[in-house]
Amino acid sequence: MSGTAGQGACMPKKWILLRAVEEARVPLGLKSTSLNVLRTLISFMKGDQISTDQDDHHICYASNAAIAKRTHVSVQTVERHISTLAKLGLVRRNLSANGKRWARRDPQGRVVTATGLSLMPLSERHAEFIQEAQKHADRVLEFTVLRDKVSVALARLKELVADDGSITDLMAAVRNALRRKPDATVLRELLSAISVEISEIAPARTDNLRGSDSEIEGHKEDSLNPIVKKENPSQIQVSPDQMERSFPRLCSELRFAKDQAHCDRLMDSIADQLRLGETWYAMKTTHGPALRFMVLGYITQRAETIRSHRAYLISLVAMIDRGDMQPTALLVDKSKNRRNQGNTCKISRCS
Repeated sequence: MSGTAGQGACMPKKWILLRAVEEARVPLGLKSTSLNVLRTLISFMKGDQISTDQDDHHICYASNAAIAKRTHVSVQTVERHISTLAKLGLVRRNLSANGKRWARRDPQGRVVTATGLSLMPLSERHAEFIQEAQKHADRVLEFTVLRDKVSVALARLKELVADDGSITDLMAAVRNALRRKPDATVLRELLSAISVEISEIAPARTDNLRGSDSEIEGHKEDSLNPIVKKENPSQIQVSPDQMERSFPRLCSELRFAKDQAHCDRLMDSIADQLRLGETWYAMKTTHGPALRFMVLGYITQRAETIRSHRAYLISLVAMIDRGDMQPTALLVDKSKNRRNQGNTCKISRCS
């Protein structure tokens, strides 16, 4: 015991250990009732940390009846879910010869030895749980972005198609898949099928495209003009003055950012307030910082007039990715820039 004395001082607190398990519950296959039982076991632990300093700092010797009462379930339910926790390696049985849980105390009332359910695996596997939770979050993000892409592609196909029976069947299959929880492989296949249909239809529907993409008011579809050179969204160069004139609201919110990391956190906070969803966070890996700033600034500037900010973001990014609109089209008109050039500070303060 002396070899581990004092190690609890540098260990995460017990509720932080529980949070790591909660965030990794899906990859662990942990059900809500099992998680509640685990939470109750932790609540019986004295102190803030789970450690081997003393037996009652990591061993729960409470009876199943006491655990059931605190968890508000039956004793049989507790027994079943403790077995589940043990199989998953979240608790370890340290039982006596007769299988009972008990504690022995010294004259001062301190527990000197105990048998029961050890919660040390929560501490020992803490880093593993964090890693599994992050992997799961990455998979969820990837799936969400893929699902959004399918939704956008489906909307695009609906704009282009008339009464083609085979395409109608494809659209119905996509809608049915989106209503459920499809596998990522299924979504990729559907996205590929939609992309093929769009690539075959789009060249023949050039005239219709000009009138169909009117969702983003005031943007010309530059992809229809062969003279216009498309911009690389990841290499956009926009001056601070242009940003200030075009997006005074966002510039005002970010004016007191201490550094780039602080600025990114503030932008994420604004995106969360607008409920832009996982599409915003996916842009961090697919689009450059200048374009993300411009898109967020554009939506923030028009927040009151946009019915669904998340749908608007998806549509806006899709148009830019397809080349139907140049990113610099998000900036205010040059003539407006000249008229407002002398009022930049005033606009920023009012915003």
